[in-house]
Amino acid sequence: PISEAGRFRVLQFATHAVLNDSNPLYSYVVLSQPANNTEDGLLEAWEMMNLDLNADMVVLSACETARGRIGAGEGVIGMTWALFVAGSPTTVVSQWKVESSSTTELMLAFHRALRAQNARTSKAQAMQAAALKLLKSSDYQHPFYWAGFVVIGDAR
Repeated sequence: PISEAGRFRVLQFATHAVLNDSNPLYSYVVLSQPANNTEDGLLEAWEMMNLDLNADMVVLSACETARGRIGAGEGVIGMTWALFVAGSPTTVVSQWKVESSSTTELMLAFHRALRAQNARTSKAQAMQAAALKLLKSSDYQHPFYWAGFVVIGDAR
């Protein structure tokens, strides 16, 4: 359950996301609906803000999770902002609608690069290594497949 999210150092949501342009705090990721039906199965940005996260990083490998509304003095208000408020200094998010199989390959390469990192390798360098891997592949070399994901916040 989402209530246990604070126990983990890295959280990844590989799911569908919906951007609410008019009120970005109502943008959400789709989770499974529990059997008791007390929850709708949607984790909205305003709910993310109320999580007590100890995670070093949250990865939202879904469509348009980096988007939101620009607030004066606040930056882009949306899911990334909500996760920062909840306690995560780093998010990995997408700037546009992404393709499922290439996103899977990118995220696997990203996490492998993080696991293999030495003391000087950052999250941003791990994302760069993952993007370069897809760039060199025959199936996913077009930037559409790998350039949409960005590391926001503490990239170390």
